[in-house]
Amino acid sequence: MSKDRKEFIKIGLKEIRGQVKAVFFNEGDFVIYYIPSLNLSAYGKTYSEAEDMMKNAVLRDFCHNLISKPKAFVFSELAKLGWTRDKIFRKDLSKSSFIDKEGILREFDLDKDTVINEKEFAITC
Repeated sequence: MSKDRKEFIKIGLKEIRGQVKAVFFNEGDFVIYYIPSLNLSAYGKTYSEAEDMMKNAVLRDFCHNLISKPKAFVFSELAKLGWTRDKIFRKDLSKSSFIDKEGILREFDLDKDTVINEKEFAITC
């Protein structure tokens, strides 16, 4: 679907920043907004509504949970999703994220003709 590239997350004491890939597609009457590398999803009746839910509800909760948990636990959980820590900058994580259309179709049990769009998504919380 897209070329392989690195996504990143920087986890500070009270702030998280990053750049990830998001995909969105229609499922029935809803738009699904999904960040595969973090396994986070949101939905809405429109693209704008789905993106707003991702930014203002799902991601806000995700960041709150990351910041409030012990760092060893956070890094362990992100490692389970395929994220790796930088050897020098230990609060920085990266992940190579190639997501193919067939994988998303299977994961969401979608019709093979479903149009899947993608975009860069900045995390700031």
